[in-house]
Amino acid sequence: MLATALIAAAPAIARADGPSGRQPETVTLSGQQALKVAEELLLKKEYDEAEAILLRLAQADPDKLDLTQVRFLTGLVAVGRKDFVTAEEHFRSILDAHPDLIRVRLELARSLYEQKKDGAAAYHFQYVLGNGLPEETKALVRQFLRRIEARKVFHLQLGTAIVPNSNINNGPKDDTVTVFGLPFQLDDAAQKQSGTGLSTSLNVAAFPKLTDRLRLETRAGARVVDYSNADFDDVFMSFEIGPRLQAKKATVSVLGAFSKRWFGGERFSRSHGMRMVLTTPLSDRMRFSLRSSYAQVDYSSNPNRSGPVYSGAVSMQRVMDKRTVAGLGFQVTREEADANNLKNHQYRLNAFISRELPWGITAQVAPDYYVRDFQSSSRLDETYGVSFRVTKRDWRYHGFAPVFSYAYLKNVSNNPFFNYDRHSADIGVTRNF
Repeated sequence: MLATALIAAAPAIARADGPSGRQPETVTLSGQQALKVAEELLLKKEYDEAEAILLRLAQADPDKLDLTQVRFLTGLVAVGRKDFVTAEEHFRSILDAHPDLIRVRLELARSLYEQKKDGAAAYHFQYVLGNGLPEETKALVRQFLRRIEARKVFHLQLGTAIVPNSNINNGPKDDTVTVFGLPFQLDDAAQKQSGTGLSTSLNVAAFPKLTDRLRLETRAGARVVDYSNADFDDVFMSFEIGPRLQAKKATVSVLGAFSKRWFGGERFSRSHGMRMVLTTPLSDRMRFSLRSSYAQVDYSSNPNRSGPVYSGAVSMQRVMDKRTVAGLGFQVTREEADANNLKNHQYRLNAFISRELPWGITAQVAPDYYVRDFQSSSRLDETYGVSFRVTKRDWRYHGFAPVFSYAYLKNVSNNPFFNYDRHSADIGVTRNF
C-alpha cells in the first residue's frame, strides 16, 4: 500500500537448510522485504508468523520506519483471526492520521459491519463507494449496504453537553424598541438573556420487519436543556410511527408524528400530524431526499399563533472526494396561524461541508439562510446563520466521542422589535449504539 523505509536493525529470518545439528542461517532483510514476507504469510493464513514479523518491524526503529503499512497488515491479521474489535482499532488509528486511504476505510467498514455497528459501517461504505473502486468491489459494497438496510432493527443515540447561549429567549439587546413610531419599554424578561445550561438528548429508532420490503418505523426522541434560571428550561419530546417501504432504489416512510414542548416549566406547544420521507441514490456519490409534512400546532402561551403548518423540502448529499462530504437543501413552509398577522411563508436555504482532517479531527461548517414573510402585516424577517462542528475521532471512551459546536444566528426584521442575534455552543460527548 505504501512504501516503507529501510530499517537499520532489520529483522532476521531463519533458514534451516544446513546439515542436521548446524545452527540455522539468518538472512538480514530491509523493512520493505520483511513486509513482503509478512504479506505472503498473511495470504497463506499463517497469522502467527506474519504477526511476529510485523511486531518486530513496529519495535525495530520507529523513528525511521513508516508504520502505516505495518498497522494495516496487523489489522488484516486481526481480520483473518476474526478479531474485528482489534482490527477496528488498527484501521481507525491509520485513518486518524491519513483519512484519504480508501483501502483502509474499506477494511474498517467491513470490521464495523462484522461487529454489527451498522450506522458507522454504512457511513464508511458510502464514503468509499464513489471513490474509484473497481466495479466488482463496488458491487460488493452495495451488497453490504443492502444487508445493513435489511438487518437494521434498532438504533440509539445518547448525547450530553454544556450549552452556553448568549440569547436564550431570542430577545432584543435594547431595553426600548420603536413600534409604529412609538417607543416601548421592555421588561427584563423580554430583553436579551444569556445563560449556560446542561443539555441531554436521547433518540431511539426501531424498525421491526413486517415483510421482506416492509417495516414498521418507530422513532422517539427527547431533549432537555436545564438552565440555572428555571424560567428558561426547555424540554422537547417527539414520537413517530408508520410504514417504511424499501424499494429497489428508494426508501419511503410515511409516519404519524406527535410532539410536545415545555418552556420554563410550562407547556409551550404540542403538535400532531404526518411526515413523508423519500430517499434514493442518484449515483454512487450522490443521494437525494424529498420530505413533506403536515402538523397541527397548538401554542398554549399564544393561542393566536396556533394552526396548521405545511412544509416541503428537497436535499442532496454528495461525496466530494476521499474525505469530504457536502450537502445542499431547500425548504418551503406555510404557517396558517389563527391570527392573520401571524400567518407567514418561510423559505430556507441551507448547506454543509464536512471534511475528515489529520490528527483525528472531523470538521463541518454549515451556512443557513431563511426568510419569513408575514403578508398581512407587511413584516419581513431575514435570518442569517452559520454553525461549526468539530469531532475528535481518536478520542473515544467506551464509545463516547467528544463534540464541540458553535452557532451564530442573526435575525433582521423591518419591525425592529424582532431584531436579535445569538451565539451558542455545545461542548459535550455523544455515542451511537
